[in-house]
Amino acid sequence: MTTRLRHRPQAEDEDASVLKLGPAFNNAGCLLISEVKYLLENRDKDAPDTAVYNKTLEYVKTFAKFNTTEAASAVRETLRREPLLTQFETAQIANLCPADAEEAKSIIPSLVKIDDDRLNALLAEIQTMRRFQS
Repeated sequence: MTTRLRHRPQAEDEDASVLKLGPAFNNAGCLLISEVKYLLENRDKDAPDTAVYNKTLEYVKTFAKFNTTEAASAVRETLRREPLLTQFETAQIANLCPADAEEAKSIIPSLVKIDDDRLNALLAEIQTMRRFQS
């Protein structure tokens, strides 16, 4: 009697620095923390408050970079204009708001594919939106 072992992905199969996030993320969309905040704050009023809900809401309120859905949408649209960015990279940039290309590439290594000047222009535009949001 022989036993077949199923191939299980090894840690080496996944590497976020080159956007190998694993099969669970192949077709997944990515939300900004600010978008999650909006969804949690505007959920069905009949839904019960749970410890997980309350902790998650506290987390997104702490780390959301954009106060309104309009601001988050504007940032998403700005980043969408860069054809080289994936959804994951778009969410990471909007959630972390790096100051410049050097910082962005150090925390999101897959951004090496984008020219520093272009990336700096995108980041400056996002920083401006962040400063002037309502």
